[in-house]
Parts: sequence; C-alpha cells; structure tokens
Amino acid sequence: MKSRNRNKDLLKAAQGLKKELAGRIEERVLMKRYTTFKIGGICDVMVFPKNREDLAKTIEYCESRGLPWMILGRGSNLLVLDQGLDELVINLQDGFKEVSFDENGIVRAQAGVRLAHLVKQCQDEGLSGLEFCAGIPGTVGGAIKMNAGAQGSEIGEWLKSVEFYRYPEGNYHRKRDELKFEYRQVSLKKDEIVLGGEFALKQEDPRRIRAVILEYLKKRRQTQTVSYPSAGSIFKNPPGDYAGRIIEELGLKGYRIGDAQVSDIHANFIVNRGRAKARDVLELIKLIQQKARREKGIELELEIEVVGKAND
Repeated sequence: MKSRNRNKDLLKAAQGLKKELAGRIEERVLMKRYTTFKIGGICDVMVFPKNREDLAKTIEYCESRGLPWMILGRGSNLLVLDQGLDELVINLQDGFKEVSFDENGIVRAQAGVRLAHLVKQCQDEGLSGLEFCAGIPGTVGGAIKMNAGAQGSEIGEWLKSVEFYRYPEGNYHRKRDELKFEYRQVSLKKDEIVLGGEFALKQEDPRRIRAVILEYLKKRRQTQTVSYPSAGSIFKNPPGDYAGRIIEELGLKGYRIGDAQVSDIHANFIVNRGRAKARDVLELIKLIQQKARREKGIELELEIEVVGKAND
C-alpha cells in the first residue's frame, strides 16, 4: 500500500512540475533504457532539467513534499533492481552540456558532458591530461563524483575546482584542495550535486594527444569487454591487488547465472548477454564475494551503486 501511495504522489508531482519546468518529463520509464547495464525496472517519473533553475525547482518541489529523488548521469556505474525505483529520477543528460576553454589551459565542463566528447574537444584544442578518460562510458558529473580513473590516472589530479548545488543553499564552488580525493571516491556529501568542474590541462600537439587516445582505446578493447552491456568494474581493487586477478584465480571467469556473466576477458566485469536481470547480477556478486572471503580472506567492496525497491 505504501508503495502504491508513493507512486501516486510521484505521478502527481509530474503533473505539477510540467507547469514549472522548461525541461521535459517522462512517466513510467523503463530504467534499462538509461543504464549502460541495460538492466532495471520502472521509475514513475524522470525529470530532464534544462538548466540550474529547473534543477533547483525540481529538488525544492520534492523536498517540500517529502518525495525522494536521485540524480542520474549516464547510468554507467549503476545497477537498478528489477522492481524499479520509488524515487523521482533527475536525469542531467539533456542540460548541463556546456564546455568552454580559456587561454590559460583551463577547461570548464558541465556535469552532463560525456567524457568521450570532452576528451575529443580537448584534443582539438591541443590540451592534454584527460586522455585516460577515452572509452570511459560516463559523464563529467559522474566522473568527478567517483573520482573516475584509468591508465594510472584519476580525474581528481586535473581538477582545479568543482561547482555544486545543494538544497536549499544553492550553487557554490570548492577549490580542489578543499576536497579529499581517494580511490574511487571524493569527500562529497550525498546531497551535494556536481554541476561541473574546472580542469587545469597542459598544452600539447593535438596529433600526439590523438595518438595517446588511440593507444588507450586499443588497450581498452583488448583488456575489457565492450561487446556486451556492463556497468564497468564491479568491485574496487583491494589494496595492492586487482579484483579481476582475484576473481580469475577463484575460477569464476566466464561463470554465468542466467544472462549475467563474469566476463571472459576481464573478470572484474559482469556483462549482460541479452536478458540479464538484476537478481542474476546480484547472485553473481554474492557468489564472488563469498568465495573471495572463504578462499582468500579478502572482502571485495562494490564499486557500482545498487539502487531500487527491495520488494514489490
């Protein structure tokens, strides 16, 4: 009964917000359409803010009525449960897409900008530093939020400042040295929404930048699964080791439950071979964690975020 009442409240919110926002609103959205895993049940309302004003109005509307909400970028580090979501989803992919450059090598990119797009623009401008982001299927906002990394580099190394929104204070900035960047996390509070970041990059010949990007993309294709949907790395690497190596040693590379499979290319990826359910992925995760704990005494911590209703 509580879930049904919540659904009614969310659908009522959609009607109210349609009168106030410049951005679009969708109802009864299948979340598998908005995650790189291509897995997930229904959310009742998804709002696509066009700008900061839309974002602020949406959050104020939810907070004043006690409605839960969550932020979604490209859904590249996310597993949505099969029962769907009991929250209003704020999807930043329509707005927050501006990128600008100044003469000092400072790049300003909003949260909804795809990393691949930002890397290409930096290459064209002859600005080096973010090449390691090539092939990471995410957005600037998500990359900052989880201090995304690859090829031995992390996004936090190149940040000059970060812009946030927090209800009810509004927009504010923090310089890089005001934040603590650690492996796959940054010292942000749950209610602090990344709106964008400033990156201090270095001048380089665009041809050399392109060569590095192509080399990274080649390496990614050789070492990571790209032919099936996934959420990227499932587990964080334990100190001094690699989750993929551990899982392979456990004999689980290629292991499959339903259409969810431990990748036979990179064992720290679980792929969706077509019709995988969240429950299949969770069973694989549980199996891997139990074997790692029992056979190696290692606790594998999730890198992906799991969200959604626990029960119908």
